[in-house]
Amino acid sequence: MKTYTLYIHDDRYSVPSLDAVTVRDDERAREVGANRLTVSPHYQLIEVWEDERFIDKFERT
Repeated sequence: MKTYTLYIHDDRYSVPSLDAVTVRDDERAREVGANRLTVSPHYQLIEVWEDERFIDKFERT
């Protein structure tokens, strides 16, 4: 299991919120990131990182 950080860009705040998730691999971390974008209409962008390694980002269109 690996721990990933989600940077949640919310239109109500000037800095992203952070959330840590522990999942089996990058693909599952991507799924969690994509799903997290649907949690709130205020979430505009979710970035997924493992330590200093960028994994993916998901943007509201």
